[in-house]
Amino acid sequence: MKLPVALIQKAEAEFARNPAEVARVRSHIANSSAVALDGAEHVAARRAMIVASSRDPASLAFERYLGNNDLLSINYLQVGTAQARAVGRIRYFDKREQRTAFATGFMVSPELMLTNHHVFPVADPAAFAAFADDACIAFGFEFGIDGKPCVPVVHALDPTAFLYAFEALDLAIVAVRPLDATGQHPLSTQGYLVLNGALGKAGTGDFATIVQHPDGQEKQIAIRNNEIIDNSLADVLIYKSDTAPGSSGAPVFNNEWQVIALHSAGVPKQDTQGRYLDKDGRVIDVVDGGVDEARVVWLSNRGVRTSAIVQHLRATPAVALHPLGQIFASPAYTDNRAFAALPALPALPALPVGPQSAGAPAAAPFARVEIRISIGAGAPVVQMLAGPPATAALSSAVDMEKKLEDDRDYSRCLGFDEDFMGVHIALPVPGPKLRKQLAFLKNNPSACVLKYHHFSSIQHALRRVPVLSAINVSGKHRFAALGSATRQDQWLRDNRIDYAAQLDDAWYANSGFDKGHLSRREDAEWGQTLTAARTAADMTCSYANAVPQVPGFNRAVFGQHGQWGELEMDLLEQGVAHEGGKAARICVFTGPLFDADDPVHASVQVALGCFKVVAWYAGDGTLRATAYRLSQQKLVGGIAFEVLNFDRLFKLEQKPLKWIETATGLQFPAVLKKADTFHAA
Repeated sequence: MKLPVALIQKAEAEFARNPAEVARVRSHIANSSAVALDGAEHVAARRAMIVASSRDPASLAFERYLGNNDLLSINYLQVGTAQARAVGRIRYFDKREQRTAFATGFMVSPELMLTNHHVFPVADPAAFAAFADDACIAFGFEFGIDGKPCVPVVHALDPTAFLYAFEALDLAIVAVRPLDATGQHPLSTQGYLVLNGALGKAGTGDFATIVQHPDGQEKQIAIRNNEIIDNSLADVLIYKSDTAPGSSGAPVFNNEWQVIALHSAGVPKQDTQGRYLDKDGRVIDVVDGGVDEARVVWLSNRGVRTSAIVQHLRATPAVALHPLGQIFASPAYTDNRAFAALPALPALPALPVGPQSAGAPAAAPFARVEIRISIGAGAPVVQMLAGPPATAALSSAVDMEKKLEDDRDYSRCLGFDEDFMGVHIALPVPGPKLRKQLAFLKNNPSACVLKYHHFSSIQHALRRVPVLSAINVSGKHRFAALGSATRQDQWLRDNRIDYAAQLDDAWYANSGFDKGHLSRREDAEWGQTLTAARTAADMTCSYANAVPQVPGFNRAVFGQHGQWGELEMDLLEQGVAHEGGKAARICVFTGPLFDADDPVHASVQVALGCFKVVAWYAGDGTLRATAYRLSQQKLVGGIAFEVLNFDRLFKLEQKPLKWIETATGLQFPAVLKKADTFHAA
């Protein structure tokens, strides 16, 4: 395949960097946080995209984007194999060059294939016929698991049904015949790749994957060696490939196997005279304004952004108004993660055809089937859940609650965002002594962090309450519709750790204690949509986010004026209202202060003090951290403690962060200790 020199020159103008500059860019990326590279707004968009599309737990996928974890779930290979089915080798006879040409293309709808404009630089079917002969795309032109070549399925291209090419974005879309050359294989068996037009699919430093047919060879994959080094351009992504040659028209994927770009042409290696060089240092001749793509050594590769492609297609009448092009504007055209496959429903008893014979057993009652329909940004999702037979209701509310606890899905929860403030604020780390007393995740005995929406917690296995709850609070993306009148708290235990390591309704019943939120419901009540905000708020009603608090400590309506709530109001709502330079964001760390002399209620020692650490920005944009200790010791007179011995007054005190560390066994990040506002005076 020949690449137009004009296309290469355009790439050079967009990313004019020599090898030394590229190396410096990569070094900067390796030593910078995602927020520093992409900005907080893009990080939020990337986070939302991961939640919607990730095929493994979104928390793990987001950690990969942040650079904290480069491991991939094993299903990455399975999903990639499925996505690669839609990628094929284009072959045609080039009438200009009088030789066979090869490229890569991929299906982007049930009927349409996408490749580069420089593959088919034509405007209409007549020009296509004058340019190419016997144009087709072969799927399955690859090696099988046994190492032997597979038998490809070949479909002819059909430019008379649809053809659109646009040079500025180097794209061409051509219809494909619905049956292969043998007439036995429908095109639908190959599937297609969705072009998601929303931003947030790629981040600087992410590794891109390219599925391709380089120089017409069997299908190959350039996996995780294409580092995105420039994410700032409106229409293109720039990525560095150390080893893999590119292929015109190939799809570029992110870690979630979303198409992030259409592979085009990048910046090639040149000599001092500006001549293009191959891997052996030989000059590649320019013939009729083009160079041989197979010989080019790329300093950087370039892909046309999926978002730019979709935006253009939706705004172009020739595409948007065409019956085959209307799909790109359809709400059902989405790559959001599909609802998890559900097990097959048990077979219903057969309906009697006629009167039942005497003595025949009566038919069992039909099972109840609950249908839930969710309509969000993507296609409607329908979930059918088999319920118990009509005569077999759940035995009690306890059974129902247990089922809700067992069924709750946390896979999309990303937890506390350490880069939320625009500077990296790590989650406090339990010290060695405290770590021995924590509840660890059932599926990961080395992990103790429970991730929810906007917040994370760490649970004490013996005290059965959290040692820490950390939350990101945003003054934006809040919804007036989520007022106190809509609040319905449903407290559940977290199924990721042992239920025995958590308090429950049975413990709180008649105890005199409230379930005191550590991370407040109001603080989690934000998100891109009202549904997301409500879901995040509802998740704060977890026993792994609560400690026993007496009513005067927890409620504003009691005589002590809800001191805990007042402190939150002062530091959080007012802080958010006055803080304007950092997108109205603060981070809050809350937890109990354990003491060996804490009283015991129903076999559980109850901490009578709590701490709160707030990270915020002052009016001059300086990061600040303020730590408080709050005690409820004076308020516990109505609690039936097995041991009761207090003489200290109710206290609200600011403390140095170092004091909080000593009292809790948690190690806070240096950035917060440096920003501590405490002064002994």
